[in-house]
Amino acid sequence: MSDRHIFNDHTTLVARSLRGLVAMSPRLNLIPSLKVVYRADADRSKVSLLCGGGSGHEPGTVGFVGEGLLTAAVAGDVFASPSARQVLGGIKAVPSDKGTILIITNYTGDNLHFGLARLMAQSQGIPNVELVVVGDDVSVPHSRGKMVGRRCLAGVILVSKIMGAASEDDMDFQPLVKLGRSLASNMASVCMALDHCHVPGRSGEFAQIPAGRIEIGLGLHNETGVFNVAQPGPEELIKTMLDLMLDQDDPERAFVKFKKGDTLALMVNNQGGMSPLEMGAVVDETLVQLEGRGIVPVRIFQGIFMGSMNMPGVSLSLLNLNNVSADTGLSIATLMEYMDAEHMSPCWPVNQKNVYPLPANLRDRKRTDAFIDVEAEHKAPAPTGPPLKVDPATIQRALTLAAQDVVALEPDLTKWDTIVGDGDCGETCEMGGRAVLAAVKNGLGADGDLVHLFRELTEIIDEACGGTLGAIFSIFLAGMTTALMEAAAQSPQPVVDAALFGKCARDALDTLGQRTAAREGHRTVMDALIPFANALAATGDVNQAAAKCRAGGEGTATLTAKLGRAAYVGDRTDTTMPPDPGAMAFVAVAEGIAKAVDEKTVNGV
Repeated sequence: MSDRHIFNDHTTLVARSLRGLVAMSPRLNLIPSLKVVYRADADRSKVSLLCGGGSGHEPGTVGFVGEGLLTAAVAGDVFASPSARQVLGGIKAVPSDKGTILIITNYTGDNLHFGLARLMAQSQGIPNVELVVVGDDVSVPHSRGKMVGRRCLAGVILVSKIMGAASEDDMDFQPLVKLGRSLASNMASVCMALDHCHVPGRSGEFAQIPAGRIEIGLGLHNETGVFNVAQPGPEELIKTMLDLMLDQDDPERAFVKFKKGDTLALMVNNQGGMSPLEMGAVVDETLVQLEGRGIVPVRIFQGIFMGSMNMPGVSLSLLNLNNVSADTGLSIATLMEYMDAEHMSPCWPVNQKNVYPLPANLRDRKRTDAFIDVEAEHKAPAPTGPPLKVDPATIQRALTLAAQDVVALEPDLTKWDTIVGDGDCGETCEMGGRAVLAAVKNGLGADGDLVHLFRELTEIIDEACGGTLGAIFSIFLAGMTTALMEAAAQSPQPVVDAALFGKCARDALDTLGQRTAAREGHRTVMDALIPFANALAATGDVNQAAAKCRAGGEGTATLTAKLGRAAYVGDRTDTTMPPDPGAMAFVAVAEGIAKAVDEKTVNGV
């Protein structure tokens, strides 16, 4: 795998790539600050379809925005989900009189951020916002991934194509939601790779597959595959992948029901680093083997749909149209018409409508006219209430030490996450830490008001710290804000001490528990967060709480992941599992707070 790139700063690469895409596509617009690509000619009389996720999967999903496909797509940083604020901006960019469907790739961060955006939209009076979660991978055994469900592979783009054509055909909101969910549940996909990909600007250690071996059962984010095997010949490789998708006698992987005579569509996806020459041969071998099983796909799609940067790999997807027809009442002929329907997206490989001539309002605009940023947001006044104050110097010192420790831990977090995740945890946490340091420099915490502090921290982390961990921390901080507001409203106010913080932290965990199934023992950040909150509430001792936090974080190295991307790695014997990076990031936060409290005690804390 090559680690050489033209653009080595991935922090600017996403924005520049989106600008280039929109400049080449005269019917698309871009909101640069939100990384939202949307139709300039969106028809609000049709259901709006919005998809998205981390960048690095191009052309998915931004390359499939256009009439007859997606109405908008939201891009996060490389392999990191976009924030809820970005998704909400995408919803507002393409208003629909019928409703908006958020097509979500089934990864924890995307579920959390898109789900939170849906709640935010509803709270602002935007009607009919619903979720269609796509998880099509069948390589991970049901028993290992039962708490997180199937992760998403390239099948999400075929789901989007059919839904987009149905929306253009004026399908109503609820039937379109039902269609999307049926398409997702009746898609089976498997990915293989000759090597992992490399993200621009990431130096040092990165995941690689040894020479002479391949991995089968990878995700889209450089995760370790389910199987690491000696490289077989092409015939045996394709047979193994098809067996994983089609074997009805495998109770762990028969997620999709197939029977003789079913009508199937085939998608062969290039993960980004395969030559067109080899991809054609992959299609041929796949068809030969399917025909040997009595299966002749009615539609065959080949190309890069959901890539993984420069990964030399392939995924196969099979969609069972009989099952979808039975679920929805739509005929197989209608479903095929939707697959064949014309569109105006830049990257779907067939049946694109003529982009020209353009309508008058788009004909003469300059390149940058398509880059339409949102107006500067005017924050609504925060709810007022009695303050709950502590010494500002201690607050700012705790924030500074915790943030500095997180920033310093970045190399270890990155190293660990290349093994159990997609390698971005270190950078994500570093961005969050630096954002907090900048905010302290600009006066965060200077008024000593805890409610104000946690409200601001929630916004800072949501903006700066992407991915699953950013969503977890943002929801937890929002829960802390609510708990502190309730404490401030009591008469008389409670003493502000460590025990109060522990109680508020446990209340915040209850809020977080409504948004994620992660619990202690699942090998996630919760293994550090829950012991910290419980010890703080029980003992009122920050040092004891930090010690429990570290024990929980380090203890994740011996746990089997039940949630998050590490769940897909499982118990691979050829991989030495590190501690969970998110848990260790919170350990750094907890110990930074403890150091500040040791330096100065205020109000019994």
